[in-house]
Amino acid sequence: MNTRQRALLPSALGFGVSGPHGTPLIRRADTVRLVHGAFDAGVRVFDTAPAYGAGEAEGRLGLALRGIARDAVFVTTKAGLSSAGLKRRLRDFSPRAIERSVRASLERLDLEGVDGLILHGPSPSELTPELFTRLSGLKASGAFRLLGIAGRGQELDAAIATGRFEIVMAPVHPFAGEQALARLRSARSCGIAVMGIEAAGSGPAPLSWPRSLADLYKLAQSIRSGSGSGPRLAMPGALVDPVQGGLADCVLVTTTRENHLLANIQAVSGHGRCAP
Repeated sequence: MNTRQRALLPSALGFGVSGPHGTPLIRRADTVRLVHGAFDAGVRVFDTAPAYGAGEAEGRLGLALRGIARDAVFVTTKAGLSSAGLKRRLRDFSPRAIERSVRASLERLDLEGVDGLILHGPSPSELTPELFTRLSGLKASGAFRLLGIAGRGQELDAAIATGRFEIVMAPVHPFAGEQALARLRSARSCGIAVMGIEAAGSGPAPLSWPRSLADLYKLAQSIRSGSGSGPRLAMPGALVDPVQGGLADCVLVTTTRENHLLANIQAVSGHGRCAP
C-alpha cells in the first residue's frame, strides 16, 4: 500500500447525530441546540447516517447546519445500511443502492456534498469493482471528498489493503484487543485518518435509574444488542487517550445532555486538542 498524506480532521472531538437523535424521544430543537453548542465550543466534525431513524438524524443535522459556513465544518454520513423500524436494518451495498442512498442523504442534509462518505460495515465480498467504479463517479461529481469505511474486526484489513479508503471508523477502546488497535496505528501510518468510536468501551454505562426517555432508549438498545457485559472506561477522560496515543485523529461522541457534551469538550480541550 502506498503511503499518502493523511486527511486532516479539523477537530479531535466529533459529535455524532445518532441514537436517540433519530427518534421522537428527543425534540428536533434539542438536537439543533446541541449541535450549535458543540460548534460554538470548537467541535468541527459532525457524523450521522441514514440508518439512524430512517434519515431523521440526517435531517436534524442538516437543519442545525443552516447558517453555519459550509467550510467551517467536516460532515460525514454513511451508506450501505438503512433502517426499517426500530428492530430492522436493511443492508445493500450494490452500486445502485449506494448511489441512491448518497443522493437521499445529501437532500436530507441540504448539502451539495459531504466531506466523508463512510461505507457502513461492508464485508470484503461486498467491496466489488463495480461499487468502486460507482463511488469514483460520485466522488468526481462532488458528492463526497473522502471515502471511508466503518467496521470493528478483521474485515477492515481487506478494505485497508485496497488502498481506496481515506478514513477508517472503528472502536478505539483498549478492550478491543491489541490486534485491533495495531490495525488502526498501521492505517494511520499509511495515510488513513481514523475516526474513533466507543472510546469508553463496548458495554453500557453503569446502571442508574432512567431519568428521561433518552435513558430508556439507551437501555433498550444495550439490552437488544447484548452489549451489557463489556468493560468500560470512565468518561470523559477516555476521550483523550486515543488521540494522544496515536490511535485516532478524532473521537466521536453522542449525548442528549448539554452538560455531558461540555464535559467531553472540556476534557479534550484541556489537552489542546478540541480544535486546531
